[in-house]
Amino acid sequence: MKRVLLAFSILMLTAACGNDDEDNGHGVPGNRNANNSMHKHAQRIEIPAMSDDELFIAHTTTVNGKENVTYSISHNPERKHCLWTAFTFDPSNRAIRWKRDDWDNTEWGGDPFQPNPEMPDNYVMTKSEINHNGFVRGHIVASYDRVYSQDANEQTFYYSNISPMYSRFNTGAWNDCELMVQGWGRNNAFCDTLYIVKGGTIREGEYRTVGSCPTVPNYYYMALLCLKNSTYKAIGLLFKHVNGNSRTEVCSIDYLESFTGIDFFCNVPDAVEDVVEKNCRPNQWTGLKNYTLIAQ
Repeated sequence: MKRVLLAFSILMLTAACGNDDEDNGHGVPGNRNANNSMHKHAQRIEIPAMSDDELFIAHTTTVNGKENVTYSISHNPERKHCLWTAFTFDPSNRAIRWKRDDWDNTEWGGDPFQPNPEMPDNYVMTKSEINHNGFVRGHIVASYDRVYSQDANEQTFYYSNISPMYSRFNTGAWNDCELMVQGWGRNNAFCDTLYIVKGGTIREGEYRTVGSCPTVPNYYYMALLCLKNSTYKAIGLLFKHVNGNSRTEVCSIDYLESFTGIDFFCNVPDAVEDVVEKNCRPNQWTGLKNYTLIAQ
């Protein structure tokens, strides 16, 4: 049905143009900041730089007899919140074969939120910690991001992928950009592969505790890298987490890295990474609207 892979090690991730699995590992000329790990699912373009003590999980499904990575996650048990999630839209997973409404006919009866079977319960927030403190259960990897199979959609409802969000934020700016990203990712004319990292800010001073809810991010973000015809482009999206309307702020990946402290797309060869991460051209991203450009 599904396989979940757990590793407490640094990941080595590198990328040649258009090939997730080619080994351009740490120390190999041309990629000075790639992660260093032997795990096969670490060797993917979308995974950010990692440290030794991060809790990394790669959720997988089987598609046409082949293993497919649904999404990967770096989780902070102390904060009970993910540091980031990472996934792709590509020909293997952009199809729509499962409807969220179909959960009404499953054992969860329309409420598929559930514990991650490979993670201790005390590592993640509970429904009461989120809902009883004025928040809703907001997806980081959206349910509609992973509808190529029931198994893949199920994995997005793990509480390790859930964050306490204000309702108007969740249904406003966050949802609007989720829809845009899904549109880009499922548009063959726009991208061959779209690499995506999402998360909330959980470093000291970048989150708050509200009642019994241990970690409420002050900001949420999306880092996007688009590959089309062997050419890359990238953009960062940043959202202040407020109980009301939040304007989408657009920035370069370099700026987003300095804001979050996360090294995105570290395994893209340096010649590509150095160029795409410093450039921010919103006009290259079809349909991007209602945004503020905060940094090139």
